Amino acid sequence: MGECLMNTMLRPQTQIQQVILIDFINSLLAEGYISDATILTHEHMLCEYVQKYPDVLNPFMVNYQQHNSFVILLDQSLNEGLIIPVKKAIKQPWQMQDYVFHFKKDSQNIVLTSISPLKTFDVLQALGIFEKCDKQKLQQFAQDLAQSIEQFKLSQNCSISYQLCPEQCPSDLFLQFEQYAALRDRPYHPLAKLKDGFSDSEYQNFSPEFQQKIEVRWVAIKKDKLVYGKDILDRDTQQPAHIFLNGAQFDALQMELEHKNLDSSYMALPIHAWQFEHVLHKYFKDEIRAHTIMPLQFLSDDFYASSSLRSLVYQKHSPDHLKLPLAVKSLGSLRYLPIVKMINGQKNQQLLEQAKIHDAVLAQRLWLCNENQWWGYLPDQPDLLHPDNLTLFDERPMHLAAQRRQVPAELMDSPYQVIPMASLGQLTHNNLSVFDLIMKWQYADTTPERIREVFFNLCHDFFEVNLRLFRMGLMGEIHGQNICVVLKAGHFSGFLLRDHDSVRIHLPWMQQAGLSDPKYLSPHDFRITLYYDTVDELMTYLQTLGIQVNLSSILESIASYYDLSESELWTVLAQALKQALDHVPFSDQARTQLHDLLFEQEEWPYKKLIHPLLEQNNRIGSMPSSVGRTCNPLKRALQIQ
Repeated sequence: MGECLMNTMLRPQTQIQQVILIDFINSLLAEGYISDATILTHEHMLCEYVQKYPDVLNPFMVNYQQHNSFVILLDQSLNEGLIIPVKKAIKQPWQMQDYVFHFKKDSQNIVLTSISPLKTFDVLQALGIFEKCDKQKLQQFAQDLAQSIEQFKLSQNCSISYQLCPEQCPSDLFLQFEQYAALRDRPYHPLAKLKDGFSDSEYQNFSPEFQQKIEVRWVAIKKDKLVYGKDILDRDTQQPAHIFLNGAQFDALQMELEHKNLDSSYMALPIHAWQFEHVLHKYFKDEIRAHTIMPLQFLSDDFYASSSLRSLVYQKHSPDHLKLPLAVKSLGSLRYLPIVKMINGQKNQQLLEQAKIHDAVLAQRLWLCNENQWWGYLPDQPDLLHPDNLTLFDERPMHLAAQRRQVPAELMDSPYQVIPMASLGQLTHNNLSVFDLIMKWQYADTTPERIREVFFNLCHDFFEVNLRLFRMGLMGEIHGQNICVVLKAGHFSGFLLRDHDSVRIHLPWMQQAGLSDPKYLSPHDFRITLYYDTVDELMTYLQTLGIQVNLSSILESIASYYDLSESELWTVLAQALKQALDHVPFSDQARTQLHDLLFEQEEWPYKKLIHPLLEQNNRIGSMPSSVGRTCNPLKRALQIQ
């Protein structure tokens, strides 16, 4: 029997707020809310402030070394403010070190105390840091921050018992990895754990880290009001009930349909239990009254939440997942399931399949989930899938749909193992490391050299697959929830892509590779954001989601778990990207252009997290997003080397 990695201890309650606080302050530093002009060196701090307030600041400074710097934010009277120890970093110029300290002076006392994220936000507002932001958005952010903290606390009480053994069934391990990935959710986002709409009990029932079976309710819908995915060739046999119910469950469903005189003109569609209770009767009461939609008593509970929450894993050993709309706000948007996105996802899946035909390495090392079977409610002109049908872009139908996601069946059994990359990027207190499980699959013992070697191989393979797609003008959805590592007998074999609706494209390179314009479905007056006019714009997604979010979180978790230097691992990452760029058959001109973009430019794009929530209006159903600029982490890493 192989060695098992086991730990039932999660992050202590006292550290939860600090995790959120670090993400919050680092975002403010990267986005310029906290200016570099407010940062003092250790020496400047001693001269400027410690001499003025020695009784308070001398004991404070004992904890910080010569290389530390400090953000100093004070009000005009110099009576109140914040002191934030910071350090120079690779991914962004400055990062918060450990705590935020509240400085307060009155006529008799000077007090310096470490404070919570909510108190920090209040003081920052009082100091005018957010003076350009909308007041309502600031109030909403404060509410979201408070709820995110409380829900994060709930997650720490879930008492998951991890026992990761190399000999475990691959599908069992996959489900555990999904639950593990959910503990942090979107890395670096201070509101990542927020699921606005869930009560505490609902959060514990429906969040993946609690390992609860998820109830799925069912509704009967008139077939002529449904739109179907391209792989639904027989509407009578290719129904969700035939896929996601066993024989006894199917019979029970049929009995209820017959009892209610619902004939073959209806199709039974699954709906998330939360959506059934909170959304169905609110948005579809007219259709229910007209018997176009009929709620059913039947329910099934063979599902488990994945790290993306609305995508449910069907049973423990099935390659089928069920994606359902969920009108819960997460990362600033409601989790709809629009027909338009499923149609465009089909187009993107076809592009990825064609790319595999054009590239022998992709044919061997890239797997795709099949997402072409789906069912969506469309009350008006369901046969007119054209921008003229404005109902396609209405919010209401987005609440009632279902999509089957099929993981390639071969990957569910030995010798394969699928690992969501997000599970590799966890920074939980005193917990096991999924990366360490990979180490134990590959080596009997673990040394710093071997850790760097395995991390290099992971990065190199990630870059090679994605650069080969990039060469054909394609960039997949490569944050840690949507791309999975595929191992074969414990060694890196490739990657699995899922959730194809957000593949981005650059038409000139696509057409050079022999791929055609997918002609995405979008409103007449709106150019869909999947098209990118320049190579630089398309590369933004490898730089931001691929490196600054996905690989960076893995890098930091490795450094923390094994007590290794982050800067050394950034150098390993940079070297892996250089080697992959040399291996992929770009033209000389394209390779030179990409090398300059990735290694020579002083700045890189940066996906803002706070600014979109506080200062811009956002589209329904889309994660608030905007791009700023930060330092080039690869150039910094190679300069430090």
